Amino acid sequence: RALKSEGVCESVLYGLPFIIKPTSCWQLDWDELETNQHSFHALCHSLLKRKWMLLAKHEPQNTSPSCNTVLLSYYVIIPSDSATLLVKAVAIRELLLPSAFPALLAEHPERVHGPIESALNSLEVEVAYNPLHLKSNLYKHLKSLLYKPPHRQQAQPREQRPERHQPKQVSHCLAKAAVAPLLMAASPHCTFRPAAAAAARRDSCEHSLLPGEYKE
Repeated sequence: RALKSEGVCESVLYGLPFIIKPTSCWQLDWDELETNQHSFHALCHSLLKRKWMLLAKHEPQNTSPSCNTVLLSYYVIIPSDSATLLVKAVAIRELLLPSAFPALLAEHPERVHGPIESALNSLEVEVAYNPLHLKSNLYKHLKSLLYKPPHRQQAQPREQRPERHQPKQVSHCLAKAAVAPLLMAASPHCTFRPAAAAAARRDSCEHSLLPGEYKE
């Protein structure tokens, strides 16, 4: 079924659109591919010339044996000048809600119509919409949300800082050297015989050269 383009309201179209392109399957012959390309281009050109849309009905191939009814869905095929067809789902009776919108007035007061016309005339008019001309900073926004700066440790107050334990200094014990006492001169009043004097002198020297803790 065919529909006039001006008779289809955008409010009855919903869902994600699909794009139809002519096939380029390698299993087809070159002549078949070329014929299919020309037929597709001719269809787009004829629909644009007539300002028509196509209403398509989809029936599922495999149905459940327990279900007696077949669920149907409808789509609108919209032509374009880019050698592609746009497919969008169209609302059906079960999806519509009752609504009453007032009709547009045919005439308006001049005091209201004049400012509106002057405001519209001041706008810049583009022939076609190009999404490449608009930028929403989406990537910068996502980057700012996902980027986590490195965590910096805050400086703690002096009273909250943990005390650093200084290494204990090992006290070194100073070793005292034992010095042997000097030899004492013999008293002039003591007289000994030569042999006894020599033995006594040798015995006195041995006792005087040894430290005090080694004396028996």
